[in-house]
Amino acid sequence: MTRAIKIPIILILTAMFFYGCSSDNAQQSKPTGKVGVKTITAAIQPLETQAAFSGSVEPIASVRLSTKIMGWVEKVHFEEGEQFNRGDRLIKLRSEDLDAKQAQAEAAISAATVHYDNMKNNLKRIESLFGQGAATKKELEDMQAAYASASAKKIQAEKMKVEVDEILKYSNIIAPFAGVVSRKMLQQGDMANPGQPILEIENSDQVKIVAKVPESQVSKLKTGMPVWVKIQAADTGTNGKSAEAQIEKIVPSADPMSRQFDIHVVLDNADGKIFSGMFARVLIAESQETGLFIPARAVFKRGQLEGVFGISQAGKAQLRWITTGSHQNKMVNVLSGLSSGDEVVVESESKLTDGQAVEVK
Repeated sequence: MTRAIKIPIILILTAMFFYGCSSDNAQQSKPTGKVGVKTITAAIQPLETQAAFSGSVEPIASVRLSTKIMGWVEKVHFEEGEQFNRGDRLIKLRSEDLDAKQAQAEAAISAATVHYDNMKNNLKRIESLFGQGAATKKELEDMQAAYASASAKKIQAEKMKVEVDEILKYSNIIAPFAGVVSRKMLQQGDMANPGQPILEIENSDQVKIVAKVPESQVSKLKTGMPVWVKIQAADTGTNGKSAEAQIEKIVPSADPMSRQFDIHVVLDNADGKIFSGMFARVLIAESQETGLFIPARAVFKRGQLEGVFGISQAGKAQLRWITTGSHQNKMVNVLSGLSSGDEVVVESESKLTDGQAVEVK
């Protein structure tokens, strides 16, 4: 009884399987509607092969700001990550004592200037009297000495003012270049000691890519050689930031452990999207390869097979199985399955099937 029931069930399942397969084949063989596609024409063309070197982003200029005087931090005007312009005041230290000394120096200059002017006028008067025989030589010499003393005191007061002004500069630390605050060591109210770092700043308009090159390849490079720099994390796009630059410097001394040389590439960073420490790749052209190249996005895989869709003379999608070679710069070299001049689909509005009617847009 049990065996008699199982046989019909198996027959039903088998029939359903073949019906489903025949339905799928019918759908594939009878596509309906036109699918909009974009195409390119396969052509024989050269493509550069590139050597890639890993590196990291470093600031082109980095400075740790400190002060020459001891004082309380009154204000740090910029926080970490904030940008500033050249000449902006970054740090203010309490400077009431220096302000007082500056005022004293200015007052000393005023007093010394009045005394100097008075001695200068007296000297002219004595010189005139001496010329008329109304003043003795001793009186003239005494006045000349008094004038020289007044002149020296005036110069001394002015020098004292310059010294105070110079020291006072260290209570107002000014940005030497436009950039960004990368690190803040002291807070408002902290005591700053001479030489103690308060802020670390970086130039953000440009960055330096430092890449490692093996000793076997460094001899092929030279300063000024064009390169491409790719920084995946510097952009929200899938391919990251890619920019053309050139080798600015080749460090002539290798790392004794890795036997690799550092090369420096300077990159503009006007949009501020590149940050220190990001991973970068430096690409350098080596040679040119000629072949039948098409965009890699046109190729799809089914198991171990690679294929593309061409366009038949009847305006229908035509499945073409191909063999590919090297991949470079989002292009792939087709070794077989296509000919120069063949039209290849690179984008479609929906999934294509062999024989699907298409409309090239």
